Amino acid sequence: MKSELSFFEQGFLVKTDIFVREKQIYYFMQIFKNSLLRHTFLFGTLVGGALIVAALVVYLKGLSVSFDPNLRSINLFLIVSGIFFGVKKYRDDELGGLISYGKALVAGILIIGFASMFYSIFLYILISYFDTSILQEAIVFLEKGLHEMGYQQKDIDLLMGIYNKITPGVFAFGQWFSKALSGLLFSLILAFFFRQNRNLLNKNSIDKFNESNNQ
Repeated sequence: MKSELSFFEQGFLVKTDIFVREKQIYYFMQIFKNSLLRHTFLFGTLVGGALIVAALVVYLKGLSVSFDPNLRSINLFLIVSGIFFGVKKYRDDELGGLISYGKALVAGILIIGFASMFYSIFLYILISYFDTSILQEAIVFLEKGLHEMGYQQKDIDLLMGIYNKITPGVFAFGQWFSKALSGLLFSLILAFFFRQNRNLLNKNSIDKFNESNNQ
């Protein structure tokens, strides 16, 4: 009876695993049925890959992947470029050259959201399995910054007691959040230039917009 029960349990687990995988594949395929999600996911993957390559180059040179000023500048450039070209391509390829402020904003946020997700996964793997000193370096840098800002030692000790408990997952999430926030701010600005009733970045679309109003 025991072996028979075990057999049925194994069969149930196999079926459950197959069901879960099928659901995952189904939801993943839904992304590619929605033009906005499909476009932003693919472009976010491209931008995320560029962020990872830039971080790897800096890391292999022995520099900080968290606080190197050159890497920060490169990341900002990649984020802004990713939003600009990603939204522009979505507007031109999927919407015929016309896009509202809301759609441009959402597209920009999704692109950087996906890109930041891939980058944070990369950081999590790098810290968890290859180099835990990255996390320790961030803690030391933070403590130094608190001293420079004039915090009292007791307050620093209290804060560092909290930060010393940060895990690679929390650190990676923080990196995702900071990049996603930057993406949100730049999306708010760039979406203004893409919006339908101005079309400052697409002269041809102004004619299309005027023609549609005259019909």
